[in-house]
Formats: sequence, C-alpha cells, structure tokens
Amino acid sequence: MQKQQIKNIIFDLGNILVDVDYKRFTDAMDWDYDKFMSFFNSEFFREFEIGKHSEEMFFVELNKHMPLKEGDEQRYRDNIHKTFSLRPRTWAKVHWLKKHYKIILFSNTNSLDYNALDKIIDLKRVIRSSYVSHAQGYIKPDPRSYQCLVELFNIEPAESLFVDDLKENIDGAKKAGWNAELIDSEARLFEVLEKYQIN
Repeated sequence: MQKQQIKNIIFDLGNILVDVDYKRFTDAMDWDYDKFMSFFNSEFFREFEIGKHSEEMFFVELNKHMPLKEGDEQRYRDNIHKTFSLRPRTWAKVHWLKKHYKIILFSNTNSLDYNALDKIIDLKRVIRSSYVSHAQGYIKPDPRSYQCLVELFNIEPAESLFVDDLKENIDGAKKAGWNAELIDSEARLFEVLEKYQIN
C-alpha cells in the first residue's frame, strides 16, 4: 500500500489514545466500582452518549444508582479524567502525523468525559477535527455515524484509515468503505501504521 493512498487517519479515543479504567475513578470518589459500572452499562448512559440527556439529568439519574452527597457533582467533574491515562508514545505520534495527514477523532463519548480529558491533554486543540457521539447524535457502529463523519469532514473513505479497539466498530467502518484495523495494544497500533507506510 502506497503512503499517498491514505490521507486521513481516524482515531478512536478509549484504548487507542488513552487507556480506560473506571476503577481509578471510583477509587478516587470512594465509590463502589460494580454499582457505578451498573450505571455505566445502562440504557440511560448510552443515551447520554448520543446527547439525549443533559448533564443535569445525568446527575439526577446517577443519584439513583450512587446516592450523591453535597459536592459530589463537582468531585465527579474534577476526578473523571482519572479514568483515562494517556498513551504518551501514541500521543507523540499523533502530534507528528498531524503535520502530514488529516487527523480525526471518532469517539463514542459523553460531554463530561470528553471535556474533562480535554482539560488535561488539550485534546480539542491537538485534534481539531472531532466526531464525538454526544454532539453528533449517532454512535458507532450505527452506519449513520460513519456517513455523518464523511460528510462532516468531506473525506474519501478509500483514503481513510480508521483504528478502533472494538470489532463491531471496525466491521462498520469496512462496510462504509474505509480501511480499518482492530487495535488491541499500543504495539499493534504502530504495526498498523507501518503496514500502511504511515510514518
């Protein structure tokens, strides 16, 4: 594969640019991890990720699962970034690649997580082209999410490489005509970049 064939590199966020571990967050909050994950896996949380609920409603619903004390909402906002630990080698690579390729973030995420992470790593400044589900209303692997991203950033699927850690999201991208590779480790990401002669 020739280097010039790929013009756009589309990164998932969780377990690609950052490692995800909600246990670090619940430990910081002194909360029961299993109870929080029950909320995380709820239909409400998925709807929050596509912008169906406000942040105010998020905390109302969270209170049903994890009774909140005074100040817990602010503590949540202050600590949620601890869920996400940056992969420094990957992040350095993104800084380099953006000089030569169009870099796009394609993430199923909510406003609380996204904005908290942005404060820590300056995400929005580094990756200026971002499709985040809470703002766009469609979540991977919904086919509409792939089409919306293509239209939003005016890219050609055949000129795009997408990396994600979930097979269903990769399958969705391939059906949309993208080059797509499943990533299960940071080392695998760099193998994929080498495969596509992206350096």
